[in-house]
Amino acid sequence: MKCSQYNGTGFLFFSLAMAFDYVVLGRKLKDAREGLLIAPQESALRLQISLQEYLDIEEGRNRITGDQLVLLSVMYRRDFRYFVTGDYPSAESQVQEMFRRNAALSKSDRIAIQEFVRLCEYEDFLEREVFQRQPTKIPNYAQYPFNHSYFKRQGEEAASLERERLGLGQQPVENIFELIRNQGIHIFKRQLENKNISGLYINHPVAGHCILINYLDDLYRQNFSAAHEYCHALFDSSEGQEVTYLKSLNARSELEWRANSFAGNFLVSKQRIESDYSPAESYEAWVSLIRRIAERFRVSSQVVIIRLSELKWLDKALQDPLIQEKRLVIKHDEKFDPETPPTLSSGMRSKSAQIIRQGLSWHFIDLCTEAYRRGEITHHKLLDMLLLPLEDGYQLLNELLTFLEVSS
Repeated sequence: MKCSQYNGTGFLFFSLAMAFDYVVLGRKLKDAREGLLIAPQESALRLQISLQEYLDIEEGRNRITGDQLVLLSVMYRRDFRYFVTGDYPSAESQVQEMFRRNAALSKSDRIAIQEFVRLCEYEDFLEREVFQRQPTKIPNYAQYPFNHSYFKRQGEEAASLERERLGLGQQPVENIFELIRNQGIHIFKRQLENKNISGLYINHPVAGHCILINYLDDLYRQNFSAAHEYCHALFDSSEGQEVTYLKSLNARSELEWRANSFAGNFLVSKQRIESDYSPAESYEAWVSLIRRIAERFRVSSQVVIIRLSELKWLDKALQDPLIQEKRLVIKHDEKFDPETPPTLSSGMRSKSAQIIRQGLSWHFIDLCTEAYRRGEITHHKLLDMLLLPLEDGYQLLNELLTFLEVSS
């Protein structure tokens, strides 16, 4: 079989020896298809062959052509080399385990997760191979000598250790996404169908730590979710993967308690609250205070209420009505999304929201377009990396390139 293989800048022709194991290839194709809940009829239609001919490919009885394999690699959101190389390093086992543990994931969300993995692989390739950036090694707090086994306390103590390591002092975290990226972690947002999913984490064997945040969530909730998943990267990388639900379906709830404790303490410093604020004396004053703290630390009012309760400033009688207080719901247009460049026009801001909703980040777009300008990747590969379809991707891409040229 002769087929084309992407090498980072273009395509190289690649021949498979006659002894190539088509049974193993067929099994990989079947696992990839079933993991994404794609019916075999859809795959046969994509290849413009009969259903039986496609099933014979999965059984290894019918030899697939190079062009057909390229089409299926795109359809299944996999690196072409995974299918043709026996020991090609990929996150396949982590992703399949995630799908197995979270069987209720929809077809759309599974495809979104697989595309997220591809984006992390692309970003890792660009940062390491094109721009020669060495990944940062983050601590593994699972090996830290805590003198106790209380998970919530571990989260609190790790948050303090991280603030010290990163030189944050007690200042609010202005941009949690940028902070996480600066630790060599790949982090993206993507709108998922399942409203109960706040985020997920994958430890990729090559790309390393990868975090996806559900864009469907409130902006301030996204900040908390990012810090929560950051904790999983710091503590739970040996797990390989995990999905975080707003209403926990995870049997390993102690890991979620620790991650929630870490996120709250990392984003809202106890010492900063105690030094800058004091308990209010009336319900109305509490509403005003909680809202000010939420806006300053860029977290939801609920997170602030929990932190104030942990500080013993709020009792149960006050906490319950404040949780339900509608005036503490901060509107979307009153919040700042650090992932959206402030220089965008209103038209581009709307398109930016669409881009982020579909899984991209401006950091990733900058990497891709700069690699394209340097001639490191082709125009076709640029479209591929940005998840833009060939038929209508050129117009949006040209608009992006124009904006980036003007803004620089």
